[in-house]
Amino acid sequence: MGLLRRRRTGGAEPAVPHVGFVDRPTPDATDRLVSLGATVYVVEDAKVLYVQVFKAACSSMLWAMAQMAGMDPSEHGLSTQLHVTRPLTIHDVGLHPVPTIDQVDPALRHEALTSPDWMRVAIVRDPYSRFYSGWESRKLLLHHGPWDAYPQPPLVHVDGRLDVGASFRAFARAAAEHRGVWQGDFHFAQQVHVMALDEIDLTDLVATTDLPELFARLSERSGRTIDPGRHNEGLGISFEDVYDAETAAICEDLFAEDFARLGFARRTFDGPRPTVLDATATAALAMIDERNKRIEDLVGAIARVEAGGAP
Repeated sequence: MGLLRRRRTGGAEPAVPHVGFVDRPTPDATDRLVSLGATVYVVEDAKVLYVQVFKAACSSMLWAMAQMAGMDPSEHGLSTQLHVTRPLTIHDVGLHPVPTIDQVDPALRHEALTSPDWMRVAIVRDPYSRFYSGWESRKLLLHHGPWDAYPQPPLVHVDGRLDVGASFRAFARAAAEHRGVWQGDFHFAQQVHVMALDEIDLTDLVATTDLPELFARLSERSGRTIDPGRHNEGLGISFEDVYDAETAAICEDLFAEDFARLGFARRTFDGPRPTVLDATATAALAMIDERNKRIEDLVGAIARVEAGGAP
């Protein structure tokens, strides 16, 4: 999937070849953003606006925006929020050096949303991959949260070992049955619904597979080396190994607008393939869960102290 670029010359919009994203309706550049605020980042000096889409390289993009603003990664402050790794503390908006569009003055907001000199970018991801990655993060790797109480089946174990694929496929059925609950979570919402596709005149829609080219362009635009690295990558299990025909159909139904409007192709999967973890890996995941619970305890204690209570 390629990079879509849109440029204007003399007020007229040139024809753009279809290079992956097709039939994307967009308004003329206007200041009509009403549905988003705290997930739209603005780097004034580089004239770059970034619309955050969860589970679509958003951690890497937040680091990239910080680098464009001149922050050395080693200077990132200490977050007391609930993040299980240091790279994920980039999501602490209290520490991030780049303001969101609801924090800037009206003149800058208007310029960022309407000026032809600005780059307005969003990163999007293949829905099959994003659906699996969202579940893996929420259920297996990251901290606990309100999603633990959402309707969902237990994990599937075979002789005490975790069957990742079977667990995901069972979850997919529950997500389809209770879509109103699950798609209220940013990690499982349709991408077109969390990027204000019909409100922001995006100049660039970039697939996660095209990030190196994007970072090169951001480096040139900002005059800084933009190399944020990869973060929150997961267990290394390919999404292609966990899908069967039923689960693919569920994904295509849940994310129908993403497929239709972002140009991602529907696929036929040969799987599923075996994804049962060995005893060591299953035990390691259990240790990660205990680590996360310990972090939750510490963050809770810090919050109580900051509120003037006992730890």
